[in-house]
Amino acid sequence: MIRLLMLTALLLPVVPALAGQAVFAGGSFWVMEALFDGRPGIEKVEPGWMQGESRLQRRQVVRVHYRDDILTYGDLLRLYWQAVDAHDAGGQHCDRGIEFSPALFVDGPLQLKWARQSRSRLRLERGRRLDVRIFSVSRFVPAAARHQQYYRRHGLLYYAYRRVCGYPDGSRFSLQPLLAEAD
Repeated sequence: MIRLLMLTALLLPVVPALAGQAVFAGGSFWVMEALFDGRPGIEKVEPGWMQGESRLQRRQVVRVHYRDDILTYGDLLRLYWQAVDAHDAGGQHCDRGIEFSPALFVDGPLQLKWARQSRSRLRLERGRRLDVRIFSVSRFVPAAARHQQYYRRHGLLYYAYRRVCGYPDGSRFSLQPLLAEAD
């Protein structure tokens, strides 16, 4: 019996972990990359731009690759809402302009539903309008190599930038309560 189970296990195809992608704009992609990178269930975070119809419409974003079997898109949204100033359509902290304005870029009807519901829930909780737009995912343009993992490679400069600019450090933002609620 044990041999049969071992043989069956060897012959069955290995099922890869389910992977999802989510795209978030919330000011500096350096700060957004640091927010998501290294958290449980997040496999990769890519800073870049989501390109609109013209160069002026692009936004700094991060594309987050995550494991669906560990996290949901809703978990990522809740982390995002903790980190951004959802009432500032003109940018985030000292980074001003459309390029730095908060937005959610959704891929498909399920992400759209979750994004709308989470934004509506937050609007009701806060009792005021939110200035975070929801768009369909368009062309993602990766940032130059010098911007990748900036917060790790240039820790002191990143720390000074984040602090002077007014971005929260993100240390109090945690996925743990989000994961615990799933039990």
